[in-house]
Amino acid sequence: MKKKLLLGTLCLLLVAGCRDVKLNNGENAIVTFKEGGISATELYNELKDSYGASKLMDLIDAKLLNEKYETSDDEKNYINQGVKQIKNTAKEANVDFELYLSVYYGVKDEKAFKDYLSLNYKRNLWTEDYAKETVTDKQVNEYYEKEVYGDIDASQILITIDASSDASDDEKKNAENEALEKAKNIIKELKDGKDFAEAAKEYSKDSSNSSNGGKLGKVNSDTVESEVFDALLNLKDGSYTTSPVKSSQGYHILYRTSQDEKPELNDELTEEIKEKIGTEIAEQSGFEITALKALREQNEMKFIDTDLEKSFNDLVSSQENSSAN
Repeated sequence: MKKKLLLGTLCLLLVAGCRDVKLNNGENAIVTFKEGGISATELYNELKDSYGASKLMDLIDAKLLNEKYETSDDEKNYINQGVKQIKNTAKEANVDFELYLSVYYGVKDEKAFKDYLSLNYKRNLWTEDYAKETVTDKQVNEYYEKEVYGDIDASQILITIDASSDASDDEKKNAENEALEKAKNIIKELKDGKDFAEAAKEYSKDSSNSSNGGKLGKVNSDTVESEVFDALLNLKDGSYTTSPVKSSQGYHILYRTSQDEKPELNDELTEEIKEKIGTEIAEQSGFEITALKALREQNEMKFIDTDLEKSFNDLVSSQENSSAN
């Protein structure tokens, strides 16, 4: 990150070198001595070799992505939240904000930091969009066959694990055991003929539905935790789980009323499936590098400076190797 700050002054320095001051060899000078000096070309070559590839990569991606995506309200919120967070962090550390940016992000001021956040946001946006583009019809069909189900009309009795966040391990374990035993005892009552809805009203800790007999309405894998939905899939209509089902909320006793037919694979559902698969692909290690390479290739990027091209390709290879390890 720090290297970007050093190279960020390159344009200003080169502009200074483009004045009428010349060295004996005819090159534009940026620094002169009693005899000779330093030319803009010397500076350019030095910075190019040391930091050029990294800075150029940011410039390339920023140009291509800014042309592809307009700045949305979501991006503005992302940037504002990022600035606010770092300002608070710097304040807590009793460090000047711009000094903090320079040390930890390699940018000189708030505007440069906002540009940095904007580039990160748009890189992520492109990675997600490109991942979606890579999803094949075969992947969509396989997902549809294995992962798409009709909504299930269900009810539940939820027994929460009542332990505070600062409780000891033993206290948390005891609270979990108490919740589990309570759930098991409720199942015994159900087996002895107690009405499920009445049991939900009496015992369930889910205040959003306990008063109406624990009715969840129609649920699917997007609206309830996977443990809950998997348990409902394995139930027959008109039956309940005979063992408590654990989730992050606590222990559930689930009742399945009915299940809808599997929805048709229409255009809308196809897009939803592509979105889900694309999200999983985008989160894979190293995929962002692949996506950004594709962006540059799609725009027919070509180098004029062959030395810089080699440095740039070396940087990409380094990123790929790092993500693979």
